[in-house]
Amino acid sequence: MNTQCVVYVADLQYVFPTILSALQARDHALPSTDVVILMSEPLDVFDELKALLADRNVYLIDAEAELLSALGELDAKHFQGRISVSTMAKLVLDQVLPQQYTQIIYLDGDTQVIGSLAALENAYVPAGKFFAARDYTSISEMLNNGRESFYFNAGFLKFNREGWIGREALEVFRTNPAVCDGKHDQGALNYVCGSSLILVSNKWNFPKQFLHLAPRESLAVVHYMAHPKPWHGTFFPWSAAESRVYRQLRAADPVFRSLYKGISLERWLVYKLRSVRERLSHEFGGKISNPRVRGLLVGDYAV
Repeated sequence: MNTQCVVYVADLQYVFPTILSALQARDHALPSTDVVILMSEPLDVFDELKALLADRNVYLIDAEAELLSALGELDAKHFQGRISVSTMAKLVLDQVLPQQYTQIIYLDGDTQVIGSLAALENAYVPAGKFFAARDYTSISEMLNNGRESFYFNAGFLKFNREGWIGREALEVFRTNPAVCDGKHDQGALNYVCGSSLILVSNKWNFPKQFLHLAPRESLAVVHYMAHPKPWHGTFFPWSAAESRVYRQLRAADPVFRSLYKGISLERWLVYKLRSVRERLSHEFGGKISNPRVRGLLVGDYAV
C-alpha cells in the first residue's frame, strides 16, 4: 500500500486539463507514488472516465460529498465567482484523502509535469511542515526590485498529513477573509504558514510567465496560472508543443474529448493579440537574463 500520492482536485471546468497533468505525473512519478484525482462535482461520464484512467494507473475518486462536508462551515456566498469547492479543497485534503497517504503532493490542474518527480518524492516532509515555491509576484518583485519575498503559490504543495495547516487557514478565510488579500486559499495559507513553510525550487512550480527564460530540461512542473491557457491555443511564451499535447489527449478517446471546454473566437483573438504584443515586448524591450532567472528559480535549493 503506497503512502505517498500526487493529488488533484477537479471540477467540470478543469477536469480536462487535470487529466493531462495527472497522466504526465504518472509517467514521471515513482511506482511507489499513487496519482489521484478527486472530483468535486458530479460528472456524467464518471464511470467511463474512472475506467479509462484506471487503465493508466490513475485513480479517480468521487469526493463531492466529502469535500462539501469538510468545507460546509463556509457560507454558500463564498462559492461564487472565482472561488470554488475545488479551489479551497487543498485546505481539507487531510480530511478527504484515504488514510494511507501521509506524504501528499498537491498540484493544480493547469499544470504540466514535464520532468522527473523523483527528487521531490524522495524528500520527506516532517510533521507540521510543507514544501511550496515562490509565487510569480514574489519572483517579479525579487527580479525587478531586489526585494526578498517568501510569498508562495498554492498551486503546488507537498505536506505531511500530520500537522497540515489547512484547517487553520480555512478558519482564517472563514472568519477574516480580508487578511487573505483577495487570494482566498493561497492568501490564507500564506497568512498562517509561519515556520511551517519550507521554500523549495520553482522547478516544481514554474510560472508560465518565465518559460522563455529558462531551459525546459531544468523544470519538472510548469504552472499555467492565469489566462490564457495552453489547451486553448499557442500563446507567448509557450510553443506549439505545449498546446499539442491537449489536442492529442482530445483525439485519444471520445470521453476525454467530451470534457474539453473551449473559448469563443473573440476571446481567442484577444489572447492572440496580447501574445503578439508580449512577444514583441520581450524581443525589443528589456530582458531579464537567463542565468539570473535560473539562479533564483532553479538554483541552490535543498529540493
